[in-house]
Amino acid sequence: MGEIHLGGHDAQEDETGAPLLIDAHGAQVVDPVWALYADVVARLGPTPTLVEWDNDVPAWAILRAEADRADAILARAARRPAA
Repeated sequence: MGEIHLGGHDAQEDETGAPLLIDAHGAQVVDPVWALYADVVARLGPTPTLVEWDNDVPAWAILRAEADRADAILARAARRPAA
């Protein structure tokens, strides 16, 4: 894997009422995605990561917090051998 992209999504429902998550890159990354990312990085080791936010761009502090969260997960993975 060359790079991991993380991005927020838009939660909707399909015509049957089932959850439909659209990769919209217009919101913060949600906790279940962060957990999945941490699991992947723990298995692969530190991997270049891009936090995508293309729409409804928030204040710099929010963007920086997303990048800092990814950096913290990468740093934890760097301290232990890949699974």
